[in-house]
Amino acid sequence: MTEKMRDGIIQRGKTWSYVVRELDPDTGKTKPRWVGGAKTRAEAKRKRDEARAAVHQGTYVSPQTLTVASYLEKWIEAHAVELKPSTAASYRAKIDQYLVPSIGHERLQALSPSHLSAVFATMRAEGGRGSTNGRGGAPLSPRTVDFARAILRRAMNDAIVDRLIQVNPVVGTKRPKQIRPEHTTWTGEQLRTFLDGVSEDRLHPLWILVAATGMRRGELLGLRWADVDLDAGVVSVNRSTTQIANERVTTLPKNHERRRINVDPQTVATLKAWKRAQAEERVAIGPAWVDGDGHLFTWQDGRPLQPDYVSKRFQSIQAGKGLPRLTLHELRHTHITILLRERVPVHVVAKRAGHKDPSVTLNVYADVIPQDDDAAVEIFNRAVWGA
Repeated sequence: MTEKMRDGIIQRGKTWSYVVRELDPDTGKTKPRWVGGAKTRAEAKRKRDEARAAVHQGTYVSPQTLTVASYLEKWIEAHAVELKPSTAASYRAKIDQYLVPSIGHERLQALSPSHLSAVFATMRAEGGRGSTNGRGGAPLSPRTVDFARAILRRAMNDAIVDRLIQVNPVVGTKRPKQIRPEHTTWTGEQLRTFLDGVSEDRLHPLWILVAATGMRRGELLGLRWADVDLDAGVVSVNRSTTQIANERVTTLPKNHERRRINVDPQTVATLKAWKRAQAEERVAIGPAWVDGDGHLFTWQDGRPLQPDYVSKRFQSIQAGKGLPRLTLHELRHTHITILLRERVPVHVVAKRAGHKDPSVTLNVYADVIPQDDDAAVEIFNRAVWGA
C-alpha cells in the first residue's frame, strides 16, 4: 500500500523516499531533491534528518551518478596547472593505465576502503602489462601501486572539498608491502675505471659532474654557465629540465630544493676545459648557434641535450667496460653511497643530494651506512672512562 507524503517522506512501491532542499550553486537558492531507496519509513526519516542537518551545516553531499573516470578526467585537467609538467604527465599516465581500467566505471560515491584494498591487491598481482580492465596482466611493483594509490587519495581529498563525497575512501585502505629497492652502484675504483674509459666521449664532462655531485638528470640538463662558479668550485642547482614527448620542459628542482654543491678540483678543471671547447664551437658556427640561455651541455650547434638521449647514451657507452651495468640515476646513487660509506655525515650528504630531509637519505641508503657498533663502544669507553 502506498502512503501519502507526510513530513517530506513518501512510500513509492516497496521503498521510501525523502525530500531535502539543497543549495543550487548557480542561483544561490534552494531546490527540492528527492532521494529514494530506504527500506523503511524510519530509515527514510533518519536519512532525511541527517541530510537536513548537513545542509544547515554546509556539508551536505547530494547523491550523484558521477563515475570515477569522469571525475578523474576533470580533476587532472583542473589541477595540472599547479603541478610540474612532468608530474602532471606522470599522473595522467597512472590514471589512464591503472586507475581508469580498474575502477573508472564505478560510481565515485560507491567507493569504499575495503573495496579499494581489494582493487589495489589485484592491481599488484595482475594489473600490469597485458591486463584488461586491470586484470590478467603482469604483476606491478609495490611502488607503482602505491603511486596510483597516492594519486587517487589526492583526487578524493579534492572531491570532498567539491562536496562530491563525505569521506576519502582511500584512507584506511591496505597499502602494498614496500620492498626497499636494491641499487646497483660502483665502487670508487670502478667509477674511476669508467670515467677514464669514456674520456673521449663528448659527454665526458657531464659524466664527471654527475659522479662528483650526485645531481639528478634534470638538474644537470637545466644547468647554465651562470649557475657555475669555477673560481669558487661551486655549482648552484636552480632548475630542472625534463622531457615530455620530444619537448624539453624546465621547472624548479624536485621539492623546490635549490642548493649549492661544492665540487672537487679535478671536476673544476674538467668544466673549465669544457667551457673553452664550447666557446670555440660557438665561434666556429657563428650566427647559427642555437642556445641563447648559456646551457652547460649542448651539441656542437648549441642545441641543448634531450634528457632521454643522455640516459640512452649512458647505457650505450658502458658496453665492454667490464663493469656492472648502471642506469644514469644509479650513477647518482654511486656518489651518495661512496660518501656514506666513507662516513660523511648523513645531513651533509642529504644536502648535497637535494633530499628534503635527512630521514629520506637514511630510509633509502640505510643498508650502505656503516654499522660500526664496536667503534661506538670504543669511543664511549675512551670519552667516559678514559680507557
